[in-house]
Amino acid sequence: MKTGKMNLPDYLFMQFKTMTPTLEQVGAMYYPHLSKAKLLEKARKREFPFICYKIDESQKSPYLVDIIDLAFVLNKRYNEQAKEYETFTKGALTTSQN
Repeated sequence: MKTGKMNLPDYLFMQFKTMTPTLEQVGAMYYPHLSKAKLLEKARKREFPFICYKIDESQKSPYLVDIIDLAFVLNKRYNEQAKEYETFTKGALTTSQN
C-alpha cells in the first residue's frame, strides 16, 4: 500500500473538519491580530485574498470560506515568500563569499 502525500486542502479539511469553515475559524488561525469586527468589515468590503460568502441574506448568517480557495491563496503566498527568501539568501551568500 502506498502512502499518499498530504496536500494543503487535505490538511485544512482535517484542521477545520469541514470544507467550508467560518471566517471566524479561519480568522482565529490565520488572522489572530484582527478583531471579529475587523474580520467582518474586511469580508463585507471583499478585502481578503479569498472568497467569503454567506449561505443566505441574513445579517446574522456567518461568512464561510472554501478551503480549496484558501489553500490556493496560502500556497501562492508561500511560493512568493519562498522565492523571495531564496533570492535574498543567494545574494547574502554571494556577498559573504567575496
